[in-house]
Amino acid sequence: MGSAPRLGCVAGVFDLFHVGHVDVLERARRHCDRLVVAVLSDDWALDAWGGRPFVPLLERAQIVEHLRCVDEVVAVDDVRSEWLTGVLGVQTVFAAGTDGVLGVDELAGIPAGLITVLPAGRGSRSPILRAAIDQRQSRSSNVA
Repeated sequence: MGSAPRLGCVAGVFDLFHVGHVDVLERARRHCDRLVVAVLSDDWALDAWGGRPFVPLLERAQIVEHLRCVDEVVAVDDVRSEWLTGVLGVQTVFAAGTDGVLGVDELAGIPAGLITVLPAGRGSRSPILRAAIDQRQSRSSNVA
């Protein structure tokens, strides 16, 4: 009997979805057998960023769900260690810390041994998209 598939998870808001998100998700998928993506709620973004995402949760989840590298999408209000390991059975939580994908500092409470840090992907070259992302990041810096 073969071993159980290695399950990995990436958590993020995935607002204003762009090529950098694709890069991070594809890179994560190369490090596991199955990839679950936890799309964080509008309320989570409001608390963390001081503003709601531009794209509603259902649409963000549907966009991510249609990527070949993603095996499952779950909508969540928070990312907790006991939920990841106990309910989902995750062995690796990927951190990137770029454009709405959670980084190590945002995964406090997740045991360090579960976290695999991925390099950031490409950023969008769209000046309009970059301006919106930069504005949101500036707003979240003022909230912290």
